[in-house]
Amino acid sequence: MNMQTYFRLSLTMLVLSAGLSSCMKEDFNTSEGKVGEMITLLDVRQAYKGSEVTLNTASLNGGTTISGIVISDKDGKNLPANSLVLQQTAASSNSFTDMTRGIVINMTTEPAYAVGDSLHINVTGGKLGRVGGNLTISGITAAQVTVIATGKTALVRPVTLGKLHSTMEYYESTLVSLNADAVDPAAGTLAGSKQVADQTGDAVYVYTRSAATHASEPMPVSAQFTGIAARLNESSNDTFNSKKVIMPRNAADVQWQSGVMYSGFPESFESPEVAAKSSYNSGTNMVTLKTGSWTLLQGILANTAASDRYNEPGKQCIRMQQNLTTVGTVQMNFDVTEGASKVTVFYGRYSTDARSQFRLEASTNGGTTWTTVGSTITAPADKEFRQAVWMVNYTGNVRFRLAKLGLGTSNNGRLNFDDFVIYKK
Repeated sequence: MNMQTYFRLSLTMLVLSAGLSSCMKEDFNTSEGKVGEMITLLDVRQAYKGSEVTLNTASLNGGTTISGIVISDKDGKNLPANSLVLQQTAASSNSFTDMTRGIVINMTTEPAYAVGDSLHINVTGGKLGRVGGNLTISGITAAQVTVIATGKTALVRPVTLGKLHSTMEYYESTLVSLNADAVDPAAGTLAGSKQVADQTGDAVYVYTRSAATHASEPMPVSAQFTGIAARLNESSNDTFNSKKVIMPRNAADVQWQSGVMYSGFPESFESPEVAAKSSYNSGTNMVTLKTGSWTLLQGILANTAASDRYNEPGKQCIRMQQNLTTVGTVQMNFDVTEGASKVTVFYGRYSTDARSQFRLEASTNGGTTWTTVGSTITAPADKEFRQAVWMVNYTGNVRFRLAKLGLGTSNNGRLNFDDFVIYKK
């Protein structure tokens, strides 16, 4: 097929995590802490070895304090009592990805912290273990928490179900967004566990507690579900037999409702292998992919680890050429026949290349003419692999293409695309 595939080098990064954490700096929580006291959420999570551990300077290698942004919504009431979820994004020196981790904090009283509050929490004496499947620090008092800032924006990482299943350890207790269809189109309201699928991996559940303020909202046929990625084990505290869930924090976390995705999509660019299109511009530039015939003009199939962005468990994507004065396109040579209500694609800059720009274009006359859909999108300046979403309104036959703009040699680096999806009218 993690906006990047965040963790293509996951094994290497785990081995090096102790060294990396020493050179990380927080880029979402800029408050000061005494040297040696602060410890990243990555290191806290790694202190858990399968059984409950008491947190102290011995178990945390001299650390006492964690920091992060509150991503749970106390007013939405979609969390267990006395709980909040903290997320931290720490900048790393590697060119591939920064490190985002989260953790559940179970306090001795109901927390009063709002979404976007930046906290320092002295976790000394807390108990680190799994509760209902999720890694949790329990026993924290209000006196151990300091609010450093308010109104901060935490990173939301788009995922596919394939990516969520293959790298759940990286997403647990962090904010994600998922465009997916309801497995049961007549699922009623959001209350309870509702299966969703996106044709990239096994279904997961959108989970809403009956006490949540949005529990009575209708379950859509298809939508983007934003929320906290979590495990749900209602019979024990471990991960065995737990469900993977996304927990919307409030009604606003369910948006961009549409028709269901077309069969055969996402176009993941996984087949054929890279050798079938290894030249940016040669011959017809046509290649037969899973969904049909496509033209890759100034684009290749690519799989360079730590540089190309693609969604695990996939192993390749599209890479568009840099420094061109003409437009490069990833173009469907076939129509979908039942209209379109939404189009999505993952995108990110190749390695540390300069930013570039692209747009979506549509044709309703078999590719004779093309019209621009929505606004031009600029690839991110950071290391994230993002997802573009266009809400559209086409009936009957329509085809699409992604057009990378020819901006010349300034701010026009290579660009990756993965997991292109069209949703029916």
